[in-house]
Amino acid sequence: MLHLTFRDIAITAALFFAPTLCVAQDVFGTLTATVEGTERSWFLTSDGEQSQSHGLTIAAANMQSFNLWGQPTADTVAEVKDSLLLKFDIMAVGSTTIPLNVSLTYLADGWASGWLANEEGQTDFTLSTLEEVDGGLFVEGSFASTAYYSDNLVSGQADPSQTMQIDGTFSATLPKALLQDQ
Repeated sequence: MLHLTFRDIAITAALFFAPTLCVAQDVFGTLTATVEGTERSWFLTSDGEQSQSHGLTIAAANMQSFNLWGQPTADTVAEVKDSLLLKFDIMAVGSTTIPLNVSLTYLADGWASGWLANEEGQTDFTLSTLEEVDGGLFVEGSFASTAYYSDNLVSGQADPSQTMQIDGTFSATLPKALLQDQ
């Protein structure tokens, strides 16, 4: 026979009505772009120090490298399908910043297929802001890419006869935990 005391009932009720602890991803930026004629947003997310996005400072070359991986929802950190990936390097020459090695990848079906703009001249890129802020590094700018279709994005090979225009903007404050020095 089950015999519950007032204490057992109170503890059970307290646990039942207690708020559930839910750990959410931190959203620290967005990529917004027009893909296949529709404007969409992707989210730059992290879960502590886990993120697909990051920044790297290479002091010897006076260069910074960025990998901004837009997740399809604010609740994901490592989704590959339907993600937008913007990579670029910034070299500082005096007070001038020069963008280098810009590439844009739309992973429509993960790494199986999507759209790739990774060659010189495929992407017009503008970095409007790059500054240290409390808690991280703020980057902001725009891009306009003529991307080529690829049925195997891992290979880096694409079909230049199948093109899609992807124009957009990015804005992010990369947390210090996602910034590395080399």
